[in-house]
Amino acid sequence: MKKWFGILLLICLWQLLAVIMHNNIFPTFFNVIIAMVENFISIAVHAFYSSYRLTVGVILAVVLGMPIGILIGYHNRLSEFFSPVIYLLAPIPKIALLPLIMLLFGIGDMSKVFIIFIIMFFQVVVAAHDAVKNIPQEYLIPLKTIKAGHKAILAHVIFPAALPEMFTSVRIGLATGISVLFFAETFGTHWGLGFYIMDMWMRLDYKQMYAGILFLGFLGLISVMLVNRLQKHICPWLPHQNANR
Repeated sequence: MKKWFGILLLICLWQLLAVIMHNNIFPTFFNVIIAMVENFISIAVHAFYSSYRLTVGVILAVVLGMPIGILIGYHNRLSEFFSPVIYLLAPIPKIALLPLIMLLFGIGDMSKVFIIFIIMFFQVVVAAHDAVKNIPQEYLIPLKTIKAGHKAILAHVIFPAALPEMFTSVRIGLATGISVLFFAETFGTHWGLGFYIMDMWMRLDYKQMYAGILFLGFLGLISVMLVNRLQKHICPWLPHQNANR
C-alpha cells in the first residue's frame, strides 16, 4: 500500500489545484476520470496502437541488442573496435533522427516502431556491454580451470550477469521511448495516444486531452510493472527479488 501513497498524494494535489484555479483548462482529476469513462472505448483503441508500437520496438531492441552487447563486451578486440562507435551514437537524441526515419520507412507504423527500437537498442547494448566488462575475473577462473568452453561461460556467468543490467536499461529507456512515441504519433497517423491528445487539444476538449495524458502515464506505469515482474521471475537469484517474495 505504501508504494501507492505517492500516486494518491499526486491525485490530491491535482484535485486541490484544479479547485483553486477553477477554469476549463485545468479540470479536476475526478472530472477527467468521468470523461475517460465516457470515452473509454475510443481511448482504449488509441492506447492499443501505442502499446503495440512500444511493445514491438522494445522486444526487437532486446532480442537484437542483448546478444550484440554481450558479444562485444566478451571479446576484447570487438570491444576495442565497436565501443567508440556505440558510445558515439548512443548519446545522440534519437528524436532528431525522426525525419530521416520517416523518409526511409514511411509515416506508418514501421517508422514509429523503429524509433522505439533505435532508442531502446543502444540502451540495451551499452548496458549488456558494460555488465560483461564489469564481471570480476575471479568469477571466470573456476570455469576456465575445468577448461569450460565459451558456451558454458556465456550461459553460466556472462548472460546471468548481463540480465539485470538489461532490465534496468529497459526501465530507463521506456520513459524516453514513450515520450518520443507521443511525438511520432502526431505525424502520419490517426491512431495512438499521441494523436488523440493533440486532437483533443486542437478541439479544446481539455478533459479528454488530460484523459489521454493519464492513459499515457498508465502505459508507462504498466510497462515498468511488467518489466519488474519479468525480472523477478527471470532473475530469482537477485537478493532484492527474493526479499520481495
